[in-house]
Amino acid sequence: MPEQSNGVPPALYPELIASGGLAEALAREAARHGRRTGPPEPVEGYGPAVAACWAHGESRFAAYATNADVREFRIQIAGDSGRHWAAFGSTDDLAVVEAVLHAVREGASIGQLRREWALLAASPLEAAPPGRVVPTAWRLTLERSPTIRLGDAELAEALYAQPALRVFFPFPSHGAFSLLSSTADPFYEEVPGAMPTVDGLWNVVLRWSRWSPDIPARVLGSRLDAREAAALIAANVPAGSGPAVEGGWPEPPPLRTPVAGALDD
Repeated sequence: MPEQSNGVPPALYPELIASGGLAEALAREAARHGRRTGPPEPVEGYGPAVAACWAHGESRFAAYATNADVREFRIQIAGDSGRHWAAFGSTDDLAVVEAVLHAVREGASIGQLRREWALLAASPLEAAPPGRVVPTAWRLTLERSPTIRLGDAELAEALYAQPALRVFFPFPSHGAFSLLSSTADPFYEEVPGAMPTVDGLWNVVLRWSRWSPDIPARVLGSRLDAREAAALIAANVPAGSGPAVEGGWPEPPPLRTPVAGALDD
């Protein structure tokens, strides 16, 4: 998992190495077409080698090259309000990034951009390339991206440090942290999750699931720190489970009555 740093893998991003960073690489690409990118702005939490942002009126365009596993340029665009990211994209082609940036600087609306480039989507996970939704969710979680829901940072890092858990979809909600076997509704939760305690520790809980109605909810461990909780979750991954499927869980739940007193998922 890449860190928010100036490190750029040379084999994946040779043009960033040659030019001194992402903004300079995009400026060179623009010059090839007789265009200018204009002065970039810094991106909080990221070095200029791997991230850059441009503002045009109230619109904003940000690009990232933080994926150290595969070559990927990640795009985020805010519309006229400038307050919310409204379009996201992923491509391995720097020329495409520059072309989208140029359109934004020319005043194209979010709707126009979405119609022109099919790679742009309404959320960063929808924009993830096929087969990359789970890695994208983990990367954005660990980078503390404001574009997705974020759970406890220490727990997220501890969970990711367990290789057996990286294949599941990270899903923090209301303080809890689940690891799901599907990336969209209907969600399938077969792995224990972490529930926060009032004193900043974690309970590891196996929740009742409508897909496994004969297995009651139960607490596997109480008042654990992040590392202990992650290790206990990893030790209780059911045999044969994972990796998470992209989209909703494809199998219907069995038509059985839930265990009395169990909590529905």
